[in-house]
Amino acid sequence: MQRITKPFLALCACPCLLLSSVVNASAVEKAERWINQYTSSDNAFSMSLTKNKIQFKGCKQKRYQLALSQQIAPQLNIEAIVHYNKGFLDYGILSQRVRSHEFELVSWWDRGNYRVGLSHKVRPSHELRMAVIDTIQLPTSRTAGVYVEVPFNEDSHMLTIGALQESWEADGAALSSPWQSSRDNQVKVQYAISF
Repeated sequence: MQRITKPFLALCACPCLLLSSVVNASAVEKAERWINQYTSSDNAFSMSLTKNKIQFKGCKQKRYQLALSQQIAPQLNIEAIVHYNKGFLDYGILSQRVRSHEFELVSWWDRGNYRVGLSHKVRPSHELRMAVIDTIQLPTSRTAGVYVEVPFNEDSHMLTIGALQESWEADGAALSSPWQSSRDNQVKVQYAISF
């Protein structure tokens, strides 16, 4: 238990430090080596930082994802993910900025040919700013999900299918709404190729 406690404390500090400055691949690798000092060689952490960006006239969106993963048992892997999203839509008086933070924990069971994951995600900070009104704090969102990940065609190709249920509670929202809670069921399909 002692060797897991220190890396999890580092898990809380690393996202703040890494997301607050410009991070390159070598910084992520250094942080990964530092965390692995406190784990045994057969129980090492892995870390990844992903940045997605899209921009065209009137729209800018960025998404950062910091993932820390540790193998607990030969077939069990735990993954902690911190998401930071921001966007800007420029339509004159109707311009708006959106910002959100998400925290996700996924347990993966490796079954040889495929992996099954159980996920829990919380989005406590989701705000919308518009020129004509003050900042709107949207309700906290919680998502539970099941993922199945299979190699597709080749080992470098991965197909992921997810069934998710997202729910909101209106208690902490800045705007009053006629509903107190809401649910949204989603099916996601993702196809990824590693180069």
